[in-house]
Amino acid sequence: MQINYTVQFQELLSISIFHGYYIHNKCGDFSFEMSKETSQLLGEYGVVTKQETNKIILIIDANKDFNHFCYGGALTLTFYLKNKNPQFLNFTELPFSSNQQIDFEHIPGRELLHTTDLVSIDICRESSEAGIIGKISLCINKENELFGLDSAQRNKLLPIKHSIQFKERNVFWKYFIYGPSRYMEEADYLYIYEKNQKDSISFNSKGMVKLPNGKDGLLFISENSLPLKERPTKILGLYLNKNKNTENQLIKSLPCPNPTSVHYDKKEDKFFVQEFIFI
Repeated sequence: MQINYTVQFQELLSISIFHGYYIHNKCGDFSFEMSKETSQLLGEYGVVTKQETNKIILIIDANKDFNHFCYGGALTLTFYLKNKNPQFLNFTELPFSSNQQIDFEHIPGRELLHTTDLVSIDICRESSEAGIIGKISLCINKENELFGLDSAQRNKLLPIKHSIQFKERNVFWKYFIYGPSRYMEEADYLYIYEKNQKDSISFNSKGMVKLPNGKDGLLFISENSLPLKERPTKILGLYLNKNKNTENQLIKSLPCPNPTSVHYDKKEDKFFVQEFIFI
């Protein structure tokens, strides 16, 4: 007699990481690791782990009978996040220092693993380890609601979803305009702004400055700090305006500054990012 057994997998729990810098909000800058105790515990329950771009998923055998007292009791799970992007702090609203740990924990009735809508400095602390790490502390099955004698309602509670939401860093943008164009001779009439008047973005001209290569360039700095984004959410253009009735659009869409150039100016107590535009 042949017995056929089909394994049906069921998602138990997932932890997803999001970031406002990325166009699709998904953050793939971390890898997940488990503590030795968590790995051993999940192994005893037959839990399989799967990692995707921005998340870790815990999967169980839906056919397995967990309705036994040996599976009862609270399960304490500890996960660690290891940052893989050396530029992460440049575009993330966190303390601008390496060697820090971010502590995440489950908050009853809340999907986010932090008390505020975005990860804040309140849960960051200095770490003895190099780089940025995260520690996630979870506790499930406190009332035997998933495993144990009272787990009949498990399917109604699964999957458990947790998430982390990072905020993009707000910095002052610098654009250096340079090149052989004849428009450089009319620098007093060059402007950078966003044409949509609703929540419009504008830049102040700081006049001609010396570039790192020794040549002259025209410097513009945003009036206010702006969020760093993977792709622009507003279209900034370079214009030549000699009077109110004429407008010559030189560049329709300026690129977002590269976050690798982010730096902190102690004198001004501000973060700046810069981009060089050749015309």
